[in-house]
Amino acid sequence: MKHYAIIVAGGMGQRMGTAVPKQFLQLGKKPIIAWSIETFAASPLIDKIIIVIHPDYKQQLEDVIHTYFPDTDIIITHGGQTRQESCFNGLQAYDFSNDDIVLIHDAARPFITDDMIKQCIEIAALYGACGIYVSVKETIAQVNDSTVTHILPRETLYAAQTPQCFRYSIIMDAHQKAREHNTTNATDDVSLALLAGYTVKAITGDFYTNIKITTNEDMELAKLLIKE
Repeated sequence: MKHYAIIVAGGMGQRMGTAVPKQFLQLGKKPIIAWSIETFAASPLIDKIIIVIHPDYKQQLEDVIHTYFPDTDIIITHGGQTRQESCFNGLQAYDFSNDDIVLIHDAARPFITDDMIKQCIEIAALYGACGIYVSVKETIAQVNDSTVTHILPRETLYAAQTPQCFRYSIIMDAHQKAREHNTTNATDDVSLALLAGYTVKAITGDFYTNIKITTNEDMELAKLLIKE
């Protein structure tokens, strides 16, 4: 059994209104994507890194790797039209064994930790699938046509983070079944595993540090975090 990190960086970051995808924006002394690559590359538990990127930005990614990680074994593959398709491409980019463990991580989450990697691998090895979650702090309401229709029970609600971690045979089966049933735009891989009938365990994440950089406000928060 080996352990692989798949970093999904196929998005274009349009919500930030920048000239390049957000994963290439500078955060401190290196681009956002370099932060998570660095953590995975330094982990003795990770055997190889696969990065899924939009074809237009492959050269830019290669430049990042050449500058910051010249001695790291990294596979680059093309992203798809959706996050789901990009993940599927990542799962096909290497000759995995069925019992290998894959960690699927968003490139826009720069502050993954060694402890998260270790927990994900341990739980996925035991149960087959897991994800990182944090409990929500606000009351969550369902709203339809500007009318509140239902208040959801906060004690059972959690926000998903990444990495999400799977035995390869499980997540590949989940993706293949989704494609057979014309499910094409899942926002994460756990949802596909659940649709395929698998049990997914939850690991407690970090609400304040394992952030996803989506907006300019997120970027300002990330800058504050690296100062700390």
